[in-house]
Amino acid sequence: MGTRGLEIVRFRRRYYIRFHQYDSYFEGLGAKIIAGIPADPEEYQKWVKSMRVRYADKERALEQHVYEIRDGHEPDYSQFREFVVLPSELPRLNGYDAEFFYTINLDHEVLTMNHSIHWKLGNIPRQDNLWLHAIADSVYRYIPTISPDVCPEEHMASLALELPERIQEIQIDYAFCPVTPRTNIEGTRTVFLTYVLTRVLIEYMDEIIRFGMEWSPDSFPFRELTFALVSIASGQAKFHSFPAQPCNPRDCSAWDCKSNHLSKSPGWLDKEWAGDSAPLLEFGSLSHRAGEPPGASPTDTMYWLEDVLVSLTLVVDREAITKAVTWGIEHGRTNFQAVVLSLFKVAFAEVSFNDDGSFVKVSQVVNLSPLCADYCVSTHPRERPELKPGMKFRRQTGELIMNSNCTGTVRRLQNHFPGLAALVNFFDVAVSRRAASKAGFLPPELYNLILDFVDYDTWKTCSVVSRELRSYCLLKYRLDDRMRIVAGPFVRLQEYHKERLLSFNFENMQTGKILPMMQVPRLHETTQCNWMPVIGSQRKALMLDTVVQFEPAGDVPVEADSDNERSIAI
Repeated sequence: MGTRGLEIVRFRRRYYIRFHQYDSYFEGLGAKIIAGIPADPEEYQKWVKSMRVRYADKERALEQHVYEIRDGHEPDYSQFREFVVLPSELPRLNGYDAEFFYTINLDHEVLTMNHSIHWKLGNIPRQDNLWLHAIADSVYRYIPTISPDVCPEEHMASLALELPERIQEIQIDYAFCPVTPRTNIEGTRTVFLTYVLTRVLIEYMDEIIRFGMEWSPDSFPFRELTFALVSIASGQAKFHSFPAQPCNPRDCSAWDCKSNHLSKSPGWLDKEWAGDSAPLLEFGSLSHRAGEPPGASPTDTMYWLEDVLVSLTLVVDREAITKAVTWGIEHGRTNFQAVVLSLFKVAFAEVSFNDDGSFVKVSQVVNLSPLCADYCVSTHPRERPELKPGMKFRRQTGELIMNSNCTGTVRRLQNHFPGLAALVNFFDVAVSRRAASKAGFLPPELYNLILDFVDYDTWKTCSVVSRELRSYCLLKYRLDDRMRIVAGPFVRLQEYHKERLLSFNFENMQTGKILPMMQVPRLHETTQCNWMPVIGSQRKALMLDTVVQFEPAGDVPVEADSDNERSIAI
């Protein structure tokens, strides 16, 4: 039957993905995969060893023929046509319309089915197909589990990292006081950047739920995702646009479409799509220049982004904040701000030094989004109790919110994504404090006129020169050399569903025309107002799948931002 599925092998954190068009249900492809894993312990060990050797050879070939970017050299895919996409540590599995997923995890010797059923690879209960009969619905809709009444736990596994116990006591000898981070947002720049950040977490929500609890702070996906958040929030990220066309070039399937489409990616974009920035890394790709690591993020879990210390951690608590503050002071800083960040939460600190020693302001821990670690399905199947007669499905409210129109108004942005809003506000204050108090000796109105004629890079430099000049720059927030936001945010209603949508007035700087625009909830075409973040400085990566797009508002009137949260379908 036409039941689609993905057969995946994970080796050294990389996922090798094969597509099956037919018979991918548990009794079909699932049974075939299990039959290929030796049951005899001695034969099993030989099989695991041979599989690791096989994929180590593939890894070496990928580095030699595909991943390393060399001028004038085209990637050689000939050895990798069996895979639907180049292997990555951040697998995107939603684009294949698959119904069943099977992952042979050679790193932890686990067989995972449909992301939430975890068998010990060398101890699958085969007699009388016990593994098949033990698969059951859990109390969470569409998330299967293993019935403990049918199958002993000795066959079950967990892939999740063990979280350290939360410690809420400050463990430093410096004076400190608690503060509340500012989560209310206002102004075009702050609202726009918060909206872009929400698009990142919404786009990668499924990957975080499926794999997030397996990622340590030093792992590639954790580093890249968190670096994307702080880069965008701090204003370090730039934005890239694709030419307007009547389809989405990422996933257009129309057989008669005459527009340009993105071909199978080597992990980077060429001149056709990246222009002068080519070769531009694709976010999540393992492609890299010789001698450089993949991705755009620093390889350490603590680093300075300008003068702000960024510390990555599994659990955001007072111990993690203590560690970050101590690290900053030991590295010779006496006055600095710090961001302590996980995939789900964030906290902030500010260190200042006076005659009495160091003084630390420490914020409350804030949720980045409606997602929480409890939603992740890498944990043991016992964390997903079997649904039994008389029981009701439990609601993962955060997921439902993320799948709804949760970004259509300023109120929704700051209510559902308080940590992202606080992140933008925090970096804005940090940058403003670094800037000089005055721009120079010219009258203010001249600075406004001058800024209208400088290019994007000069404008970006001016935005951090002084507080005065920064205020002028942010009044008309530039996205590139072509477009800037000159008014908003507003709220307009979607034409048919009457959903509230975020809206701004853009100005085309080449023509001077003011364009009232409203957000596009679904990408069926590419409008002239589309942007994707580019993160990194020396190693730049385009977040190809994180697209913010706006379309002409026409005669749709501006609505008051008096939100009714019940309109969000949860």
